[in-house]
Amino acid sequence: MSKHLLLLATVAVIVVTHVAAQPGISVPPPADGNPHLWDRNRRCDQIGYTPACTTCEGTGGIPTADENDKITLTTCSIVNNASGVDPKTLIHPVWTEKWATSGYNEVLIGPKVDPFCFQVAPSNQSVGKLCYQKDSGSQTYDMSPGSAHALRDDLVLDSEVGKIESTVIAQGLNLWIVNKFPWYAANTHQCICTNVHQGSDPSAAFLYPIQYNWTQQMFYMGREKIGVEYGLGEMVLDHWAYGPHHVWSVPETGKTVRMWQPYNGLEVFPEGTQNASAVDPTKFDDLPPTLCKKGGATFRIGCTDGGLPKPKSTSEFVEKAKQLAKDGNTNTDRANQIVPGPDYKGATFSNMSHSLNKFLSSGATKVKMCDQFSAKELQELSAMLYLARDAKLDDIYSNVGDNRQLRGDLNDMQQTWSQLNDLVEGHEDSEMLHAIQRDGHCHETVMWFVHHLSEDIKNLLGETGVEIPLLTYGDHRPGCAKPKHAAHKQVCKSYEENVVCADCHSNVSPSN
Repeated sequence: MSKHLLLLATVAVIVVTHVAAQPGISVPPPADGNPHLWDRNRRCDQIGYTPACTTCEGTGGIPTADENDKITLTTCSIVNNASGVDPKTLIHPVWTEKWATSGYNEVLIGPKVDPFCFQVAPSNQSVGKLCYQKDSGSQTYDMSPGSAHALRDDLVLDSEVGKIESTVIAQGLNLWIVNKFPWYAANTHQCICTNVHQGSDPSAAFLYPIQYNWTQQMFYMGREKIGVEYGLGEMVLDHWAYGPHHVWSVPETGKTVRMWQPYNGLEVFPEGTQNASAVDPTKFDDLPPTLCKKGGATFRIGCTDGGLPKPKSTSEFVEKAKQLAKDGNTNTDRANQIVPGPDYKGATFSNMSHSLNKFLSSGATKVKMCDQFSAKELQELSAMLYLARDAKLDDIYSNVGDNRQLRGDLNDMQQTWSQLNDLVEGHEDSEMLHAIQRDGHCHETVMWFVHHLSEDIKNLLGETGVEIPLLTYGDHRPGCAKPKHAAHKQVCKSYEENVVCADCHSNVSPSN
């Protein structure tokens, strides 16, 4: 028994895919080389595969080991390719702001860092030996206004030393794992207090729980008749993908049924991810969990007396980030860090802008409010920043499909700007349209300044008196949800493309 207790007490993190493997941040094939030589059934990323991934590829199944044939592949037949489905009828996979589901089944995949695969946390690459952890149970997700803004999993894990009952709760930057060990460990409890890091790397950026609207960025692959594991059988579903992440949903409703990521896991949701009425708010009443506080569980790892993660790792990360910012003329370390650090994020769009404006204002370059610029002035400033850019940085972003990559060459962008200027200037709602256009340009200009210039160029701009806009605090996207007319819709489209920093920098929640 003492041997088992020792092993079980060494568990560091057991994290579900939703917490650690946010879609859009995984490393595509050119970066990790597909080291296990998985075929296009087991792995076919929406980015970086040649020929491009298409219908009934990358469908996966129930894996048991790294070898390509160590998987029970699902069945798949093509109902319609993407081009054969009217795009007006498509419904993106539904991942609502509030839902609960039971009968959930998963195979969690992550790097093997201990002999018994206790420490399974999804990574952003498939290099090295991987663990394949089976678990099942229920999930509760609530990001609705006024809620706990948290995700909870109540699972039974099938480990090599028996079944372990586990409750995993993610809220903000905090993650709690409460394990109840089997009979041979005297049914003792263990609590782990920690933070989730990008790629399971303690020195990398911290992550929030997955955003409530993440499926809206997925690309349509086609309609398939696919075998859904754990007793659901064959279903006609729409196949969506973003990078290595694949989702299957019911065409008529968008109900999310199945998810596959070749080095993060398989997930099956018989009840979908939209049942708000099934949410029990009391699931989040005990936060931090009592068992994680002093006098609680027999084993408490990384917890303060109050049940919060000890701050050491957070402070160490912030200091490392500050040091990286000082090292080198071109900060490729930050460019390779796809998810920003906690000091560069905000709980809302407004808070994000406040956080980033604080850093902009503390730099060598002068700043002024966004509404003190015109859209044309910002276009001229952006053109100058484009010409002064460090091309090596854009190569990094382009190679991984990062939103920070430039969206074309300067001539194409200037032509688009000119067309939008003509549309706005000649419209009866020109004042409203110009405000949206200008605010979008401010966000784009700041992104270019922060992520595409070397430190030397930034210092030079400061010495020559060039002024950079601050970010706006108001978000036009809620108003853009129901455009008043065609011009409003077109300006909003440009704005939404420009406000890409909110994809990573805001701990975004649904509006009221």
